[in-house]
Amino acid sequence: MTKFLDPLDSAFLLLETPGTAMNIGAVIELDFGDVADPRERFELIRANVASRLHEIPVLTQRVVRAPLDMTWPILIHDEKFDLHRHVVRVVVPSPGSPDQFDALISEFFSRPLSPQRPLWQLLVIEGLEDGRAALALKVHHALADGVSGAETFANLFDISPEVRPPEPKVEVDDVGPTATTSLGLLRLGIRRVRQRPQLVLDNLRSWGSRFYEIVRALIQVIAVHGRRHATPDQPSIFEARRTSLNGAAGIEKSFHRTRVPLAEVKRAAKVRGASVTDFVMATTSGALRRLLHDRGEVLKRDLIAFVPINVRGAGDTAEMGNQISGMLVALHTDIEDPEERLRVISSDANKTLGEQRDHRAKIFQDLPRVLGPTLISLGARLISAFGLFDHLPMANLMISSVPGPPVPLWLSGHRVASAAPVGPLFGAFSLNVTVLGFEQYLEFGLLGCADRMHDLATLRDYMFEEAKALIASTPG
Repeated sequence: MTKFLDPLDSAFLLLETPGTAMNIGAVIELDFGDVADPRERFELIRANVASRLHEIPVLTQRVVRAPLDMTWPILIHDEKFDLHRHVVRVVVPSPGSPDQFDALISEFFSRPLSPQRPLWQLLVIEGLEDGRAALALKVHHALADGVSGAETFANLFDISPEVRPPEPKVEVDDVGPTATTSLGLLRLGIRRVRQRPQLVLDNLRSWGSRFYEIVRALIQVIAVHGRRHATPDQPSIFEARRTSLNGAAGIEKSFHRTRVPLAEVKRAAKVRGASVTDFVMATTSGALRRLLHDRGEVLKRDLIAFVPINVRGAGDTAEMGNQISGMLVALHTDIEDPEERLRVISSDANKTLGEQRDHRAKIFQDLPRVLGPTLISLGARLISAFGLFDHLPMANLMISSVPGPPVPLWLSGHRVASAAPVGPLFGAFSLNVTVLGFEQYLEFGLLGCADRMHDLATLRDYMFEEAKALIASTPG
């Protein structure tokens, strides 16, 4: 039976333009364990993935889009699915240094996923220093957000060195018409309207209701902007000013990662009455302050971060697709003292997080439904063609926090030693900072436009230094 993507999931497909591949993922290092032969290790990993494909059906489903995107895209089973195209082995040239590894990951995340196949790929990387192996997982944002992706792809891993047997396959009979081509999808849409004309009226009523809610929300945003000084802790979409961080990302990306002890971060945040997320915001703010100073750039307005918010209910973490909203956060980059900067960021979060989550979650979900697939797709192409993202910064960067697994993980008998997250670049964002708590460490994954963020390695070092300074200054 034809399965249509939800409008928000579809939007991540329809908004893609050259340079804005909407991919998320993770970079995972493995301890080499008892299997010394790299080829044997790779075959074990690929066989493990093959045996569990039926547990994650989306891994064997591809997307079909209608002509001119006149309907929402659908997911169908890929009859030509070939695991060899999705689980691939590469070797880092000797000596397998961290810089060589990051360069390989940068190239991997620069390449878009093929729309003719299921939208994911797993790179098994050999040749690292000390004989370790690594994985780079890339999946399209249309299929999962950070929470559902981490929860669902965890099915590929084990919670002990013992490899668990796969779950038994359950045969499901498809019921109802299925489209396999773009024209077939369009015909299916027309047939549904003919069979149930009431759908048109129902959709119009739903569209009108959502349109009203969005207009009302925009009026509220404009009203708040008009009295901005009355709500200094809640930036609006009009607050951000263009900096050298802003502009549509090019095709080539740059990736770097770092980590700090998670227990020390939690302690440093708790002592100051802040959260780990507040700590990350303050660390990023201080690092960006130093980076822009290096660039000779004087900030005339505070930096604003766009922060995705998980709006799932309890128990919904494994449900694939996107259940996210977003909020804007002032980074208070104008504050020189790190302690004061963290205090103010934490104070803002306590005042506005719940309000932004409640008020904006529904709008984030409803906006794609109101615009519709054709308008979203056409709008993305027009904005890209005229370079409007270079002049319309809603925020200066994206900062995401993804919950990590609560237990140690193994893959095909190999222990996961580290896991750095990778977030997407889209719209006017040329920098994404995503963090993940994994075992003893808080892992930072930085993805940037290779041209605009040519100094991403410097930013990584500054973030590490800012984090360690806050940790070191924590009262005993």
